[in-house]
Amino acid sequence: MVAFILGFFPGLGAVYNGEYNKALIHIVVFAAMIVGLNSDIGDGPSVALSLLLAGFIFYMAFDSMRTAKAKSAGEVPADPLESWSKNRPIGPIILIALGALFLLNNFEWFSFGRVLRFWPLILIGVGLMMFRNRLSGRP
Repeated sequence: MVAFILGFFPGLGAVYNGEYNKALIHIVVFAAMIVGLNSDIGDGPSVALSLLLAGFIFYMAFDSMRTAKAKSAGEVPADPLESWSKNRPIGPIILIALGALFLLNNFEWFSFGRVLRFWPLILIGVGLMMFRNRLSGRP
């Protein structure tokens, strides 16, 4: 129950469970959503981002509780992202792509603002790929 309550505060539930990298990710994602809400992105995206923020807060709480239960039972808590990206270099690919986009933006060869309009398509694509893997029985 303590992990669940602490999970409502960005990163605190993960720190309670000893998952410091996850805590940092939670804080960064939460801060990015707050910055997005403080910018002038329009009414529709603000509502969507507000709903995502609320969902993320509840995700952190339930994830903290799930991890604490697994640790108290002596099990190693399964990290869904680790099993999905175990044989795929997802992190390096994302960093290389973002670095290339920022570099092209610095040289004014490519407007990074154009890509930001399509970030929901990236999320949809990743979600579809994860859904397909889940249906086919792959981790």
